[in-house]
Amino acid sequence: MHKQKLINALLYAVEHDRRIGRTKLLKFIFFVDLIYYNQRGTTLCGTTYIRMPKGPAEAAAFQLTFEPSAYLDVKAPTAKAYPGRRTSGGRSRSRNYEPYVYRPKVHADLSLFTSYERVLLWTVLQWMKFQKADHISGVTHQFRLWKEFSDGEEIPLERFQLNPTELAYLEYCGLHTDGFERTFCTEILPLSTEVAGALHPLKAERIATVEEVLDSFIAAYPLPALEVFYDAYLAWDDAYRSTLRHNPSHAPALAAEGCDALCFVSHVVATKMIPIVYSEEQLQEFCDTTERRFNRERDAITRDEPLSLPPDSDGEVPALVDMAMRISRDLACSESPAGRR
Repeated sequence: MHKQKLINALLYAVEHDRRIGRTKLLKFIFFVDLIYYNQRGTTLCGTTYIRMPKGPAEAAAFQLTFEPSAYLDVKAPTAKAYPGRRTSGGRSRSRNYEPYVYRPKVHADLSLFTSYERVLLWTVLQWMKFQKADHISGVTHQFRLWKEFSDGEEIPLERFQLNPTELAYLEYCGLHTDGFERTFCTEILPLSTEVAGALHPLKAERIATVEEVLDSFIAAYPLPALEVFYDAYLAWDDAYRSTLRHNPSHAPALAAEGCDALCFVSHVVATKMIPIVYSEEQLQEFCDTTERRFNRERDAITRDEPLSLPPDSDGEVPALVDMAMRISRDLACSESPAGRR
């Protein structure tokens, strides 16, 4: 799945920015994974990162952006010689390299990505469009994961965990990584895996311990900043407490759904996509539909039924996210040489 998401993330970037070069493509994957890791404790697209002079590069992405494949048509740069200053040995010549040129051979399959993942791809790409490649590379040089290794060395993924200073720097640069959602996801996801692996039924003491964590989340919920998602978050909380008592095996899936929905809304709000990309009405509809979905899942858990509702059921997520994708794609084509209560 990592490989498929990597390929389709690259295709997405090329489709939406026809002028994107190799350095930006590699940094696009890096920043998506960097932000995602600091929200979820895992990467979205890449698995192996190498320290390179211009910043970290994902090994598979490095290869996919180097030569043509079944997914991308790659035009390698050509060296053009041009006259330089005269020297004692005659006229010197210098070389100027044209950038890589990419064309997608197939369309990006965005169904592989959740609502938050799609918005994350969109946000990072929009940020990069207004930055020069050298500047973006310079940003990566400020992180310990690049400073503490030498060219060609593999960077362990755990080094992607940024310290408070690095998180603040990333925010300063214009990329959102920190907040309540980061605390929530990095605690609830591993806790849910642990709960699911415990003997069923859970002991009352264990349930009480987990509910203390849930209570701490409610106490820390960022009102009024994310008030639009508050009822949906409480519906998730009710569903999660139900699974602790009825069927803890549902905990990981429910935690993943909650993280994705929370991160989606938080990201939209924090990056000020309202009203530029989404309207307040659209975001409210997403939250209302998410609340209804979590309520249905709570009822299914109480009846001890399988959770068969996909995260994007009822079409609430695609309608919101896909609109932004269409807008971005249309702009890219027009600019291309060818055109919880």
